[in-house]
Amino acid sequence: MNKMSIAAASTVTEADLKSAKLGQRFGRLDLQSQLALLAVSSLKINFDGFARDRIGICLAASSGSLSTDVNFWNGRNGVGGPSPTLFAYTLPSAAVGEIAIHFKPTGPNLCFVGDDKNLLTEAADLIRRGEADACVCVFARSSAPIAGK
Repeated sequence: MNKMSIAAASTVTEADLKSAKLGQRFGRLDLQSQLALLAVSSLKINFDGFARDRIGICLAASSGSLSTDVNFWNGRNGVGGPSPTLFAYTLPSAAVGEIAIHFKPTGPNLCFVGDDKNLLTEAADLIRRGEADACVCVFARSSAPIAGK
């Protein structure tokens, strides 16, 4: 059996976003995607050490995309209707997509809504089963205020 280990860990908060330099698209992302992308970026992982199609992404989102969903729904009565920019982030897995776009891993990905209890176990299973050689794991606990509340 192969030995597996955690290569790095990172915690970021909304306060860290002010100094983030992750490209011009970054400001358009929802808070959960911004924090997930910043957390992975802060690890300074050398993704070139693995074939990109062998790098998986596992994300656990404590409240899914709830705050974005509510903001999108509340926008239905605004001028022009709900924001089409927000629509892409009404899926709990949006942060997985943003990580994949930015860092280019194309291996398997999983998204869990709720706690991070199974996150590392599932990532390890992807590696044990030979579906991935490495896996980036992110637990997003976003409690962003909901606009209009």
